[in-house]
Amino acid sequence: MIKRVLIICVGLVCGAGASQAPEFTQQYLQRLGGWVDAHQDKVTRLDARAAQFDMTREQYIAALQASTDPKVRKEAANIASWPVYLKQYTEMQRMLQSGPSWMQPYRLLQNYNDPAFAPIVQATLADYKPGTPITAEGAAFGGAGFVGGWLLTVIGAALLGAPINMIRRRREKPKNLPNLVMHRIDEPTLTEKAQETEKPEET
Repeated sequence: MIKRVLIICVGLVCGAGASQAPEFTQQYLQRLGGWVDAHQDKVTRLDARAAQFDMTREQYIAALQASTDPKVRKEAANIASWPVYLKQYTEMQRMLQSGPSWMQPYRLLQNYNDPAFAPIVQATLADYKPGTPITAEGAAFGGAGFVGGWLLTVIGAALLGAPINMIRRRREKPKNLPNLVMHRIDEPTLTEKAQETEKPEET
């Protein structure tokens, strides 16, 4: 009984956790969209600034990097990262939003440890608010999480219980041996009893 309750509880916990995957992905996409808009604004201002000097974006950044002032070179390195991040964030956004929505959590999991997206993941986790899995994706992930947790618990219990059951069977084995018929020393055997019956009666 306790084992069955434990398996169900683990399955429910895993199901509840897995059902939050689509909600977390949506909140991540919202934050990612904000970062895309912010870097798009930075790049637009960068292009406008370069145009004031009749330069392209690359020429303007190269001119800043050639400065003898360390502060200007440091600022140039920061500015040069804006187009790079904008491209990465835009590609990530396009990749997550393309295809079926139930694949979005899986795609996010594939790229969550990318250094470019780690800050967004951390920021999303810091402000994450669990949501009720009322969507089909949330229900599907919740059901899959329940089944996965249930199976893992059953398999784990079987693997852990096998050595214990083996030891228990070894300890109980002598008790299950058939009782041996032990004859008393002074008790005649079956052969002796047969010989006694065959002896002629004394007259």
